[in-house]
Amino acid sequence: MLKSSLSKIFKHDLSSLLKTSWTNVLGVSVFIGFLLFLLNIFLWVSLYANQFTGQLKDRLGMYFYIKEDTTQTNEIYKKVITLKDQLEAQGLKVMFSSKDDALAFLQKKIPDVVSNFQKFGIDNPLPATLYVMFDSDSKYESLKTIILANKDIILNTKDIDAWSTLKQQENRVLTIINLSNFVVGLSYVIITILLLIILSFLGFLLKNIFHTFHRELEVKKTLWATSNQITQWFVALTVNVLLFSFLICLALLLVSWITINYYIYSLFNVTLWSVFSNIVLILGIFIWEIVVVAWVGFGFSYFFARALNRKL
Repeated sequence: MLKSSLSKIFKHDLSSLLKTSWTNVLGVSVFIGFLLFLLNIFLWVSLYANQFTGQLKDRLGMYFYIKEDTTQTNEIYKKVITLKDQLEAQGLKVMFSSKDDALAFLQKKIPDVVSNFQKFGIDNPLPATLYVMFDSDSKYESLKTIILANKDIILNTKDIDAWSTLKQQENRVLTIINLSNFVVGLSYVIITILLLIILSFLGFLLKNIFHTFHRELEVKKTLWATSNQITQWFVALTVNVLLFSFLICLALLLVSWITINYYIYSLFNVTLWSVFSNIVLILGIFIWEIVVVAWVGFGFSYFFARALNRKL
């Protein structure tokens, strides 16, 4: 009976607290909502930077042109198949294009060049090609070893030398990857800092409320209110603050999305959906974020409130 009465008193007091200290609650909620908005921005930057890095790594590779010898066509192609199997056995991705494939690709991209071949009676001058993709230094070393062991059928083995054009291209791509990794790491640092700031302002609010209602809490403790009952009061306050903050965050995200989408469509005739096409992923990340922040906020407010309660 006493427990039920105390619960009613705490619910009534929580309502009174929100009315009495609504300026503090609103101010902290708006500030946390803005921080959550920034946190989402950096979350998406880190997420799509990771995807961008993964795409770059997948496309990091080298072309190797197959020697052409009409007297040994079958033998050369058998060696090419063996070479392809050796590369794939080392975890490398390999794509093979025959002379006809190369000509068809050129016909699609630059039809005028192919027309000139036909005009001047030039047979297909394009070589068969192996495109080998790698995503680590160890795989690149395996690539060099295998290619050099089969240099009798490769036209451009010099392209794996340190100062070759393709090596320089590789270094540029790796530089972009390193920059992307730096952006991702920086985003994680900023996200951590934002979470700490959010917890700091929650702590500020709870401590402020504690000192404002210090006398009322002492009276409740005298009436045999348990530590958990007093702590739940602060946790409930955190729930209200975080709920309102996420609503503000969602409003800011929607306004930003609509505004940016309008300008991008006006300038480039494309929408943000062409970039962020996976709506399930977007909703999943946002829900995951709510769960994580909510649990962190609950845990923080619970233990912080227990620490304050010991002062009564």
